[in-house]
Amino acid sequence: MAVALTVLLVAIALGAVGQIFLKMGVTQVKQDYANSQGVALAEVDDKVPATYILKSFVIKPLILIGFLCYGVSSMFYLVSLSRLELSYAYPLIALSYVMVAILSWWLLGESLPAMRLVGLAVVLIGVALLGVSYSDASSDPVASEVIESTTVAGDDVRR
Repeated sequence: MAVALTVLLVAIALGAVGQIFLKMGVTQVKQDYANSQGVALAEVDDKVPATYILKSFVIKPLILIGFLCYGVSSMFYLVSLSRLELSYAYPLIALSYVMVAILSWWLLGESLPAMRLVGLAVVLIGVALLGVSYSDASSDPVASEVIESTTVAGDDVRR
């Protein structure tokens, strides 16, 4: 399980890093648009046409790197899914919220107000509870029986 969890954490980290690259790339696109209009970036903040952004993504290396991170992240995620239960692996992706917030603060200079920090702490507590539940489910005889034998559309399915 340790290897599968490590692979999952790599997938989560790559997804978070991909978000940072996408944001940096889109910011470059907005800056290019502002330059083409002869105005400051702050003046076009929400006025960049979506078509301009979508046409630009293929030529911005940062955006391409962001998508590449997502692609590689997906491959790692698939490997982890082959070894972990979905009900355990998928909720752990909530760690990406925390990673993205911290990376955005550190690399992009975004703010982390107190309420956002409280929300991130709640996410971390939830992920910690989830981590504890994995070992609990495998050691609990009732939970183990439920995991090993479930009924799907009237058919008894056993692992």
